[in-house]
Amino acid sequence: MAFVKRNNNAGSWIVRWRVNGQEKSKSFNDKKLGGRVEAKVIAEQFSKTVEADIVRGEYIDPQRNKISLSDFKHEVGLVKLNQRETTKATLEIIWETYIAPYDIAHMPIGTLKGNHISKHIKGLRKDNGDEYSHSTIVKVVEVFRVLLEKAIDDELIKGKNPATTTMVKDWIPKKQKAKHIYLDMFQVNAIYKQVEKTHPQLAIAIPLIAFTGLRSGEFRALTYDDIDFNRGTVTVSKSFTDNAPSGRILDPKTDSSFRTIQLDSITLNRLREHKENYKQGFCNYVFPNKSCNNPITGRNFKQRILKPALEVLGMDMDIDLHTFRHTSVYLARLGGADLLSISKRLGHKNISITADHYSDLFEETDKEVAQGLEKLQQEVI
Repeated sequence: MAFVKRNNNAGSWIVRWRVNGQEKSKSFNDKKLGGRVEAKVIAEQFSKTVEADIVRGEYIDPQRNKISLSDFKHEVGLVKLNQRETTKATLEIIWETYIAPYDIAHMPIGTLKGNHISKHIKGLRKDNGDEYSHSTIVKVVEVFRVLLEKAIDDELIKGKNPATTTMVKDWIPKKQKAKHIYLDMFQVNAIYKQVEKTHPQLAIAIPLIAFTGLRSGEFRALTYDDIDFNRGTVTVSKSFTDNAPSGRILDPKTDSSFRTIQLDSITLNRLREHKENYKQGFCNYVFPNKSCNNPITGRNFKQRILKPALEVLGMDMDIDLHTFRHTSVYLARLGGADLLSISKRLGHKNISITADHYSDLFEETDKEVAQGLEKLQQEVI
């Protein structure tokens, strides 16, 4: 039971209560609260609230929930032991990039409301002032949700998770369908030849990703052990993440990303030549950095190798490493590949993801089905 007691020496009222066998107290100063009478009213209100919370089992230690979001994160952690390394790395990077440097990270966790989170994500901007994408903001909100869910479990927050409120959801940008850039064979070859002039030891990366659809982290993590030159295949079993705090070589993005891809003979022969000319005895990476202790970073490949080549060729400067993954779908489609085969080659979790991402390349599929059925019927009419 909570009770209010006067402390004349301190000019304040004190509320004392006992919970879980421990005595607790909180003082209410006359001067800070507008006078003796006002302080007593507030103290009595607090006393009744504490009593009611204890009876309902909703009591939260007013001192404990003053811990900052940042301190709570470091105390309880953000990730689970059974999570994939890529998931752990993503969550940690989101925290360090989009939350930790901002004032909200230092707010008492017990005071965090939905409006604080919505205001935070509303104010996030890139260096050039642009808003972040739907996927980025969704990941930021997910980090808040995970941490605050743990705070609820730890009885630091009562009621609904602030990160799941409508107020927060309303400020998540709408998902925009990406506009893909597709390169034709001549453009891929032109970029390959230009990179070959400036960085011959890395040029093979261009046709490799354009004809296999490997993600940036996947092709950069490749070692020569991943290439079966006899069978003409490349096996994807890992990915290289530039900024992963717990290690740079990680598992691929999803379980379906573990896959073996058949190479065309031209790309395979180029890889053979690449190995003969550029493999360093102590370094097993196909595309190493200068010291061979890691693969080249995506940032360096893009800024130092790809962008200068595009500038010389007068090509679209929005082309990036992921453009070649999109291009692989376009070229495979031109070559007559079906949706299922392309989906497996890309390592997508299911065929619907591929269909959604590249619907513009498969607009004629339904027409082709109808034409095929028409042809079958004509044979028997």
